[in-house]
Amino acid sequence: MLMSRLSALLSILIAICGFFIISNERIWAGKLAEQLISAAELGEMDTISNLLDQGVPVEAKDQDGWTALMKATYEGHLEIVQVLIERGADVNAQENAGWTSLMMAAQFGFREIARLLVQNGARIDTQNNTGSSAIMFAALNGHHGLMQDLQVMPANVNLKDRNGKTALILAAAGGFSEIVEQLIVSGADVNAKDKASDTALILAARRGHEKVVRALLANCADVQAVDNQGKTASKWAVEKQYTAIFQLLVTAPPCN
Repeated sequence: MLMSRLSALLSILIAICGFFIISNERIWAGKLAEQLISAAELGEMDTISNLLDQGVPVEAKDQDGWTALMKATYEGHLEIVQVLIERGADVNAQENAGWTSLMMAAQFGFREIARLLVQNGARIDTQNNTGSSAIMFAALNGHHGLMQDLQVMPANVNLKDRNGKTALILAAAGGFSEIVEQLIVSGADVNAKDKASDTALILAARRGHEKVVRALLANCADVQAVDNQGKTASKWAVEKQYTAIFQLLVTAPPCN
């Protein structure tokens, strides 16, 4: 009986020791992962290489779901991005809000990083938790060159975010005429409406973007479209006193 109790006690002690060993190992591994992500953010190449050589997973994530690749991309560290990809980083990983590394590159206009990500399989049609994609971020911020590198196709150019906005609507609202023209060539629907029933033309007219209005009219944008306030593009032009835009709208030839 005594031997049985001692044996059982010994088993419990071994289990407890094993638990603490495993817990300590996990804590240590977690700290190393945090160091990797921090090093990527700070641009510390040597630290990154040493940690990866020690076996720290390149796909380690922090509590917000950020990887080292995301941090390096966010800070614009091209060389580190390249090294992380070479070491097996997932270019399509998403953090807790659904952002990918490519979305971050598109947001800030890091063209070389975006090109590198796309060359290594980054998807341009992934959407985050608000429905935004890399294409939308490039359009929203006027990154024309980066938009060219994304090689937008008809299959993904008309994606909508949770407010119903497409990349074309965002570019038109921002006054980025070159991106508007590029998106139209890529197959963008010039008459798509968001949840407020705004079209690209209505927003361009409302905000006084004459070049964008010209580009949209040249591609059969509907001048009769009405938003949720019951206004057409021409009514907005009158209200905002954009005389040149009003003249463009009322003299626009009919489209076939």
